[in-house]
Amino acid sequence: MEREVKLFTEDTMKDMGKRIQDARKNKGFKAIDFADIIGIGKDQLSRIENGRVVCKLEYIYVIAQYLEISTDYLLYGKEKYKVSDELIATRNIEKKLQIIRLLNEL
Repeated sequence: MEREVKLFTEDTMKDMGKRIQDARKNKGFKAIDFADIIGIGKDQLSRIENGRVVCKLEYIYVIAQYLEISTDYLLYGKEKYKVSDELIATRNIEKKLQIIRLLNEL
């Protein structure tokens, strides 16, 4: 089965910048303050939000955390992969059981 793969274009950069700007404003961050938080200048944040430059991966990582949004949302505009609470709980139980087994082996 063939998958459609989108290329990273100027429109992609503009869309991602708009999502960053909208999320920043929704969280009540001023541009100057948010730029400071993520470790870039206000002008650079403006260029990212206006789609004039590519946002580096390390900034996407930090932006997503501070704005409490997923990197999938930043990149694609939607939650591409959503992990259910049940799956998270299952993983936690499995990890705890692994730790218990390891401790019992000591």
